[in-house]
Amino acid sequence: MTTLASWVTYSKTGEKPELPRAIYIVSDSRITWGSQSVRWDAGRKVFNSQKKPHVFGYCGDVVFPSLVLGQIISAIDNEILFESQQTPDEKHESILHTIKTSYKKSHNNTTMDFSIVHAYRSHPWPHTEFLFWHISYKAKTNEWFSNKVDLPKETGIIVSLGSGAPSAENHGRSWQNSDVGGTSRSFFSAFCDSISSGDDRLSGGTPQLVALYTKLPAKSIGIIKDNRYFLHGMEIQPNPMLSNIEWKDELFRDVNPSTNNLKQGARPFVKPKLKKK
Repeated sequence: MTTLASWVTYSKTGEKPELPRAIYIVSDSRITWGSQSVRWDAGRKVFNSQKKPHVFGYCGDVVFPSLVLGQIISAIDNEILFESQQTPDEKHESILHTIKTSYKKSHNNTTMDFSIVHAYRSHPWPHTEFLFWHISYKAKTNEWFSNKVDLPKETGIIVSLGSGAPSAENHGRSWQNSDVGGTSRSFFSAFCDSISSGDDRLSGGTPQLVALYTKLPAKSIGIIKDNRYFLHGMEIQPNPMLSNIEWKDELFRDVNPSTNNLKQGARPFVKPKLKKK
């Protein structure tokens, strides 16, 4: 199973505070086969286009979602899945149709329920607009559902899914009651605390993160934990090329991977005192 969450951010102090500034999708990295004792703690669960403003994540059954999303990303980046002038809903429907068509090629499999989330930026700054969909498959009835999810009007959680969602929400309440409640770092740090707690035995490994910003294609964000470097759950050995992407620690601070110190200009956050719920 999985712990999967997504949130949207706004800036109260910047220009056009009514417009969203970013969408993040975060997941754990544990893949299990029947129980937590049979597991792999470095499986990819979040995906981003390298050329377009699309991000995805999944929870539930592993094999089909993880494989098909890699194919979807490839089709998007090669610009063969839909035309650029199509509406956001038409683009999403093309993605959904392709996923469903691919699934029909499976035979006598043991797929369980799963969910896929899809976020897209239809317009860049200064007219930023984000859209979000939740695709779900119910194995028992062989039914597909796709729902467009309304975004919060202020910085907040869009969805919290998976076997670890109750734990993530519990830790989230502690962070929301702190002096940094309602911020990106509160959501991400609460998520990290949830995974580290072991509350959900089917979630584990290092958190993994992708983002949509107001401009440019979607971004992969590396995570630094215990002075080690992880991208999409996979450990990366130290090397001079790490600075090619953005890196954050478990307090959502911007870190220079060459020094493991905060990047120049990054705010030196500290973990607040949390009250247990």
